[in-house]
Amino acid sequence: MKINDVAEYAGVSPATVSRVLNRKKVKEETRKKVEEAIKKLNYTPNFMASNLQRTKSGMLLILVPEISNPYYSPILEGVELTARSRGYNIILGSSYSSEEQLLDYLNLLNKKLVDGVILMEKVSKEKIIKKINDERLYNRIVQCSEYIDENNLSCITIDHKKAAYEAASHLISIGKREFYLFRMKKDFTYSVLRREGFIEALKDNGIELKRENEIILDELSIKESFKQMNILLNNRKIENAGIFAVSDVLGIGIIKALNLKNIKIPQDAAVVGFDNIDFSAVTEPSLTTISQPGYELGKESVKQLLKIIENGSVTPEKIILEHELIVRESTNRKSLK
Repeated sequence: MKINDVAEYAGVSPATVSRVLNRKKVKEETRKKVEEAIKKLNYTPNFMASNLQRTKSGMLLILVPEISNPYYSPILEGVELTARSRGYNIILGSSYSSEEQLLDYLNLLNKKLVDGVILMEKVSKEKIIKKINDERLYNRIVQCSEYIDENNLSCITIDHKKAAYEAASHLISIGKREFYLFRMKKDFTYSVLRREGFIEALKDNGIELKRENEIILDELSIKESFKQMNILLNNRKIENAGIFAVSDVLGIGIIKALNLKNIKIPQDAAVVGFDNIDFSAVTEPSLTTISQPGYELGKESVKQLLKIIENGSVTPEKIILEHELIVRESTNRKSLK
């Protein structure tokens, strides 16, 4: 059943049927004719087809793995304010790393319900990459923070490996000699690169990370890192330890566990996190961390996405923003004296 069939039955033009469907002004008598025809013919409007006629929705979609992670807050602020300044609104979605959910969200591009997508998770699954390439979605998608080089998408990020190298070098510089790494089980790019940078810094200083000192977590949460740190402390004594967590969320759980066991921070165990979320400044002691320019990551992601949309550019770009080591009480040299 097509709109032309309704128009013919009602004795009006297809344009008039469209006006009725879109609740635009028509004569009441004409409206009744069209509505009767729709009912009689059991016509269901094909809104997907009408969406395909749109040239611009004025909406950008930003996808994160988990909305609850506080790391995303300043990035979302940068995205929203920049998008609004350019005449766009944003939709926030979470895929929870589900392939099917991510594919559903990407379908919004085909329906022209959104003009572009900012992805904040690793795109490596074959079905998703095939969809992006087959449907030429790469000229309407950029990746922010999390990325892989091989997927033909532009990305805005920091040098995660270099930042982790600096974190390890800092722990070495304050005299730590036994090192621990808390990272994610899933192969997120940020976790992989931060691990590489940490281990490389240790090797460059003649130190090897012991296998049993690499703690691999199933989920990114304070609860999980607190649990795993407690297990570690119940099974061995740690002294002069340098602990690196690939996320502040993990670092906060580690500090809580150390405090409950009355382990002196940073004397017995110094801790460095990553991301500089707001909570990291108010832990007791406050958490030394690598600061990412969250707002700028969001801002540059929107600018890059709109550049691609407006210019039709499909040449992927990798934009690296600066990071900073923020030294706080959890590694403060003064506390070591």
